[in-house]
Amino acid sequence: MIERGGGNRGENRPPAKGRGGRPAAPGRRPGASGSKGGPSRRGGLGLKRLGGDDFVLVHPKCVREMELDYEEGIELRKAGDPEAARDALRFALQGCGDNIWVHVALGRIALDDFKDPTLARGHFGYAFELAERAIPGGFAGRLPREHPSNRPLYDALDGLIACHEALGAADLAGELRGKAASWSRPNSPRRPG
Repeated sequence: MIERGGGNRGENRPPAKGRGGRPAAPGRRPGASGSKGGPSRRGGLGLKRLGGDDFVLVHPKCVREMELDYEEGIELRKAGDPEAARDALRFALQGCGDNIWVHVALGRIALDDFKDPTLARGHFGYAFELAERAIPGGFAGRLPREHPSNRPLYDALDGLIACHEALGAADLAGELRGKAASWSRPNSPRRPG
């Protein structure tokens, strides 16, 4: 699995287009999804138990296939060319629309470089929705924040929270903080049997 650490490394990508070529609205589920138990035939995200209550996101194979394009986008941004970075990352999406690392990187560019929290919210929101589709309703497990496969989910949540705050939607930011805290909570101590 591709390791994407914290900080700017797990950057976000712009939202994928919904039906009609418009970005999917944050809070709504994009397109048709595969089963909740694993990646869909289309290559969507899945969920895998690590052990106990710990789970990790399982990313589609196309993430690895488009890794060089993702890395190029990140390097272009670091070199101070966010527009070229955005183009490289959009190209990476053409080969893997379910790559949440790319969506997070595009969100970071929109928020940090272009100061556009509305556009960034679309990118972060779509990344979050992609991951959320893999998580069954009523999920009571834990998605360790420190696991590299789960990191882009939390990067998307952090970006989405920042966007909601910038746009004056503190209530939505609070809901997302609660969800992140629920999924990343520390393991409960084991009781002696």
